[in-house]
Amino acid sequence: MALILGVTMLYGQVGINTANPQATLDVKKTNKGNTAEGLLIPSFTVTELATKDSDYGNNQNGTMVFITEGTGSSGKTAQINGSGYYYYDSPSHLWIPTGSKEPWISKGTGYGATLSTENIYQTGQIGIGSSTIDPSAQLDITASNRGLLVPRMSKNERSAIVSPANGLLIYNTTTNCFNYYITSTSRWQSLCGTYEPASFNIVSCAPPTGPSGTFTAGAALNSNNTYTIVVNVTEIGTYQIIANTSNGFSFNKSGVFSQTGTQTVVLDGQGIPVNGPQSTTVSLNFNGIAVNPDCVLPTVNVGGSSTNFNLNCSAATVNGTYSTSIALDGTNYIDVPVTSVSTPGTAVVETAMINGIKFSSGSINITSSTTSIRLFGQGVPSNPGTNVYSFTSPGGSSSCSVAITAKTSIGTFANPANRCTDILSSASSSTDGYYWIKDASGNKYKTYCDMSNGGWTLIRSLSERQILVVEQSYNQPIGNQPSRNLVTTQTGVFNEYAFSLPSAVVNNIGSTSTTKQYRFSIKEKGHNTVAGATAVQVENTTVAPINDVWVPNNYLNVEITDGNPATGNYGTRGNTSTGKLFGFNFGKPTSGDTFYQINNQNFTYLIPGLYSLSGDYTGIWGGVGYAGANTPANNLTYTSINGSQITFNKYDLNDTFGIWMSVEAQLNHHIGTCSNSTDDYGGASACAAGWANWRPHRFNQRPDSNYEGRILQYWAK
Repeated sequence: MALILGVTMLYGQVGINTANPQATLDVKKTNKGNTAEGLLIPSFTVTELATKDSDYGNNQNGTMVFITEGTGSSGKTAQINGSGYYYYDSPSHLWIPTGSKEPWISKGTGYGATLSTENIYQTGQIGIGSSTIDPSAQLDITASNRGLLVPRMSKNERSAIVSPANGLLIYNTTTNCFNYYITSTSRWQSLCGTYEPASFNIVSCAPPTGPSGTFTAGAALNSNNTYTIVVNVTEIGTYQIIANTSNGFSFNKSGVFSQTGTQTVVLDGQGIPVNGPQSTTVSLNFNGIAVNPDCVLPTVNVGGSSTNFNLNCSAATVNGTYSTSIALDGTNYIDVPVTSVSTPGTAVVETAMINGIKFSSGSINITSSTTSIRLFGQGVPSNPGTNVYSFTSPGGSSSCSVAITAKTSIGTFANPANRCTDILSSASSSTDGYYWIKDASGNKYKTYCDMSNGGWTLIRSLSERQILVVEQSYNQPIGNQPSRNLVTTQTGVFNEYAFSLPSAVVNNIGSTSTTKQYRFSIKEKGHNTVAGATAVQVENTTVAPINDVWVPNNYLNVEITDGNPATGNYGTRGNTSTGKLFGFNFGKPTSGDTFYQINNQNFTYLIPGLYSLSGDYTGIWGGVGYAGANTPANNLTYTSINGSQITFNKYDLNDTFGIWMSVEAQLNHHIGTCSNSTDDYGGASACAAGWANWRPHRFNQRPDSNYEGRILQYWAK
């Protein structure tokens, strides 16, 4: 056999898997199973291809290879950036990636950019956000909800730019202003003004530094009241100098230093000295920055007020709501009775600034007929908590102290919370009461927060009358509960006898946790039932659950791990619960198919338990006889703190914290009592089925002489 080596010259077309090629090389698929098909061209790593640089020249222009891995850094492989197909471009002596033509050109190669680190350019107009480009614009940006961010840097970083171009624009984070560079003056200019802030420092505290004029407590400063400062200017520009005191007055001056060197500045006085006689210290602020000079600044001597009167401090009243991060307004003030006036005249009564706020009367004219003064609040509370604000009448004859409590702004109408626990987390001192929460869309609703028991959010509150007389329905699912008497305005009046939040709000309350927590409680004392009661009257008469006679002994806390009643039906047993029923321990200590307990003893049978189904019941689904047999040994007697007694048999323990009484007998006194009973505490262990066989307890009498009864409340966390 002879082996012939050489180069075979073929002229014509070549077909693979076809007898009728349509091009110089035509490869067809075979449609055979278990056969990998396609065209494999030579493949290299970048390192392997780089060793063959000398093999590629003009005659290899257009040659294609596949790169398996690597990134080029020099030579003909410099433009390779990862795996893919590349072709050899002879004019540039580079391997170029295949694909769409890159419109951005590399400044270094003059070809389409392939690396994220290249300097690139584009010679045409550029439009962002729109295909329409204004003919006069090289860059045209269109947007309705975004802006343009230019480079942001400090003053020192800006000054370190080498040879800045004429018109170069940056945002100065030191001064919070746009700056642009002018080459003709070799200076950065500010778009906030002609000059940048000047650089200067105090020269000394010796004369002429110091105050000028007469200062008297209660007398407003005038043009004769000044304070002189001598400074050394090292860089021209704008200036603002403020000399502050803690005694109701200050001095300031602003302008432009157009020359460097020593400058004498006379600050103008303003305000009204509050206290005197005293020597008042001064603190300096240069261009918004506190200055601590190496010398001691001269103090300002303030003379005593000629006005003298007495105050009844014990009768001082505080008005307004105080919330963190919300500025005080005309509703925030302290009224103090004036008991006697010894010397009429002008005066100022003012507190110190504490927790971001203070109270001041301003300059007031005291006469023999003056009966009270008003100190208006100023500032923004910084932190939640209680602080004491002290003030004295001119002459020091009366010294008063008033406590002001600032609450967190989270949970206010201006800043509604997602849930009550958020409010409690932001301010652990938050008390039980009414707050504002929101749904996922930001809609606001007022509800009650039980902070004493851990930050529960009230989601439903129905009196026995509302359940047994008005609605007469056990259709009470959480997942699509109707809205009842929502309060969405600041003047709205809350009604805890008939209230429920939309289910979407309930879901938002527990949206941050996979474990869902609910609380059921029954309350005896409701708020004011007087017709036409105002929001303030209702809220001031609302009893916190922890202070109610019934709630501490009739509640159930539930933790769910296998569903969410706020978003759909729930009827499984992946939950635990702890609480009390008529003062006896009640609940389901263990998750799963486990027994409920009453008085620390297991039920005789498993019950469906926690249940919330569309068109049906919400509560603990039980059954007569499930808790125990009807024997005297299963009688339980509860004595309330007011001395009333209730005796029931475990056998009659049916549905709890919800009712299905239209077709089933229910436990007496749990929710309502028997309609034929005159006893609101004792009587039968259970009442017959049917709405007509039930009535509200005689609590919370209405203007029409009927009763709301106790209140069934649902909470979420």
